[in-house]
Amino acid sequence: MRDRHEQVGFVGLGTMGTAMATHLLDGGWNLVLFDIDETKLAPFQGYANCVIAGSPAETMRLCNRLVTMLPTSDHVEQVLFGAAGAIAEIRTGDLVIEMSTGQLDMLEQQAHRLETAGAALVDAPVCLSPAEAASGDLIALAGGRTEDIAGAADLLEALSQRIIHAGPTGYGLRLKLVNNYMSMINHVLTGEVLALASAAGLDRQLTIDLLQNTAAGRGQLLTNYPKKVLRGDTSADFPITMGIKDLSMAINMFETMRADASFGTLARQLFDDAASAGHGARDCTAMLEYFDNKLAGQPRQNGIHVR
Repeated sequence: MRDRHEQVGFVGLGTMGTAMATHLLDGGWNLVLFDIDETKLAPFQGYANCVIAGSPAETMRLCNRLVTMLPTSDHVEQVLFGAAGAIAEIRTGDLVIEMSTGQLDMLEQQAHRLETAGAALVDAPVCLSPAEAASGDLIALAGGRTEDIAGAADLLEALSQRIIHAGPTGYGLRLKLVNNYMSMINHVLTGEVLALASAAGLDRQLTIDLLQNTAAGRGQLLTNYPKKVLRGDTSADFPITMGIKDLSMAINMFETMRADASFGTLARQLFDDAASAGHGARDCTAMLEYFDNKLAGQPRQNGIHVR
């Protein structure tokens, strides 16, 4: 029987978790696996370097590092602190590597409870898709003490092409949520734009071909922001007042077709607010300065304890 320091526990064998665990096993890692859905464990029965555990507690008993890759923070809570939870077998110096995309306040609470028990938590959610999980080319966004991240480094390196140490505990998750916030909004925005273009009678592929070659489709972080506001330059290449004009004309076109330009209406209101705050003659990228100023007066952590 292997020493617990020679094995890594892995709980959560959904689409991403299965790809990650398979990659580790194929790379020679010794894993202890658990999932509440026993059918998820069946494909791993043939691995000589894999132990199938009957509970999170048994998983933790057999290893000193535990990876959780689960749908929600409630699932993580159950695995760590529920009936037959890992906390029953936690020992001083153990490490939990929480790779789910969960709820920030719950993550902070879980980290504190583990610390009280003598263990540490590194939050390390990942970016990219199951294809990158299977090839070990994810991007890991890590939060935690430097020494704890060092304790997880070999594992994160096996799973990732890049590891970003975002800051203290919880900052990996913060960075992941910011990334996903923008990504999910872009999904909705892209869908609305392409649907509106079709409603206007435009050929969809023709529209896509244009958008793929302009800042509209390529994204401001790859085009205008690095050239303007991120260099401290908000002199107007295209001022906010002109943005308001163009948005208004586009919204008017879609209103004549009885189409609802949801993002356009919201963006125009925000442009109007920025202009009222004195940014109207500045470049459209000055929206960053507007939001920086707007958020500067808000509590940064919303009461969440930061280590």
